[in-house]
Amino acid sequence: MKSLLGEDTFEKLLKLIALGNFAFGLAILLFPHNTLELLDISPAQGPVFIEILGLLSLSFGVGYLIASLEPARHYGILAVGSLFRFFFFLLLIKELATAQIGVRGFFLLSAYLWIGLIIFCYILVDAYNQNTREESAPKKFHDLIKFVRTNQGQTLLALSEEKNVLLIFVRHFGCTFCRETVSEIAKLDSSIKGKNLTPVFVHMSDPAHADEFFSRYFDHPVFHISDPARVLYQSLGLSRGTLLQLFGPKVVVRGFWAGLFKGHGVGAFEGDFLQLGGYFVLSKGQVVFEHKTRGAADFFKLELLPQK
Repeated sequence: MKSLLGEDTFEKLLKLIALGNFAFGLAILLFPHNTLELLDISPAQGPVFIEILGLLSLSFGVGYLIASLEPARHYGILAVGSLFRFFFFLLLIKELATAQIGVRGFFLLSAYLWIGLIIFCYILVDAYNQNTREESAPKKFHDLIKFVRTNQGQTLLALSEEKNVLLIFVRHFGCTFCRETVSEIAKLDSSIKGKNLTPVFVHMSDPAHADEFFSRYFDHPVFHISDPARVLYQSLGLSRGTLLQLFGPKVVVRGFWAGLFKGHGVGAFEGDFLQLGGYFVLSKGQVVFEHKTRGAADFFKLELLPQK
């Protein structure tokens, strides 16, 4: 759509939708009884229902006007607006079934909701593509390990010369799956070392915060590397996730299980919340094993790691 109609198409569409929201909201607030009649809404719903709808319409209009300034940045407003329109449509179906709204009102409001919803979906996909586009070619991993140092001062290359390194790339510390992964590796610490592997975590947070975070799971200091610019992530081809990989049905179900039932909870976003993880075995500067997660909910599996 954007490529066909021009670069500022989405901005213009959002301004039009915002204008429509303002007009709809003001019409409802100024002429509630006429609106009830026009939309064929049962008087039993009362003017309070229609006035609340008017206030919501005005509020979302302000949000869409803000989003029109930079849609790729303010995608959260559009995501909330999309959810509101979808659930409001479900409410309309219920109201139609109980004869609280007539067929005319149902189709008028449904058209109003779905036109905006379809436009929002186009804009959200475009915003996702913009936010996940890599700006430059990744640097070579084998060059980076000569200079990248752990929190304890060794370069990755020097550490891998001494012992085999299990390099674990985690998502942000607020992610329930990141917490689950770290917790699982802490439980398997002796088994991992039994495979002659030394865990080194790569993350996107501040080193001091990382020390505090890992101390929740380990009773001893662990090796970790702060990579807020995701240079190491990119050098090994670890990409940002797609919508399905980050928010698909499996992720939602596993998120409830890990966050609520297993008690890992969730926290604030740190770094790039779209980034996926993985784990690699590094021996004498060479990657001898790799596993890139195929979704945010992928679980660490000890049996995938190579033997001694």
